[in-house]
Amino acid sequence: MSGITSTLSIAKTAIAAQQYGLNVAGHNIANVNNPDYSKQDVQHISNKPSLYAGLLFGTGVNVSQVKQNVNQILENRLTDEKSTQARFEEAESYMKVLEGFFDENSKASLNSILSDYWNAWQDLSNNPMGVSERDQIYEKGHKLAERFNALGSDIDQISSDITTDINSTLTQINSLAAQIGDINREIQGLEANRTANDLRDQRNSLIDQLGKLINVDVITQGNGSVIINAGNGSTLVNGVDHYDLSMKTDRIMWQGSFGETFDITDDITGGKLGGWLDIRDGVIPKYRAQADELARQMVWAVN
Repeated sequence: MSGITSTLSIAKTAIAAQQYGLNVAGHNIANVNNPDYSKQDVQHISNKPSLYAGLLFGTGVNVSQVKQNVNQILENRLTDEKSTQARFEEAESYMKVLEGFFDENSKASLNSILSDYWNAWQDLSNNPMGVSERDQIYEKGHKLAERFNALGSDIDQISSDITTDINSTLTQINSLAAQIGDINREIQGLEANRTANDLRDQRNSLIDQLGKLINVDVITQGNGSVIINAGNGSTLVNGVDHYDLSMKTDRIMWQGSFGETFDITDDITGGKLGGWLDIRDGVIPKYRAQADELARQMVWAVN
């Protein structure tokens, strides 16, 4: 090592390293409007020094790695929060529908019809022999019975709609799990001495989408792949393998690696599924029970 040759060699490696940096900077700028993109940084490392005349001389710089500027722990926490938000948003949307059935400001509300019915009895008590008053009792009673029946049908329809939503969402979950497994396979093949940053961004985006549908736990493996568990720890993705969810008599079933299925409905607490299950299996039965009890009390009181 000596003279102009060494100097030009160092300059050459420096220019190449900076060119890599410019390429990465351009990639960052190009993805400025990509919500799933994580900023990338070039990591420089000194080249192996050269021994000359008993001394070690530097030989320039090189690029050791292009790394994501991302905190995966925070990404996982963000996925958890998005899952919780999706749960509450879906529960709220169906609660608004349920509240509409009991809207006290509507003339067709149960409360208004009940008031009309009792007023008709009041009118009859004032004129027990009145034909028109008796007709009103019949008409108002018939209308009240129809409202009770319609209320029961409406509540049942919401439950049916939620089950339909759950069924279609399970298909989405299975599709996302399969895609994540495919990306895991690609990442394992590419990440020998480097990081597949763009593929990791794609995977994080899919995990976010998955988290909005069901509560998940994400575990990163040493080979770059991830394990994704849902519910009570039921594995959806393990490296390149994925495991499907299905529905059986309104219950959500997880299929393990040996083909056996397990009911995980009660263990789903987040995502859209969590919100829908809260309404279908928790709120709706209470509303239905209260409406049925009111109807029974009405029958008893009238009889």
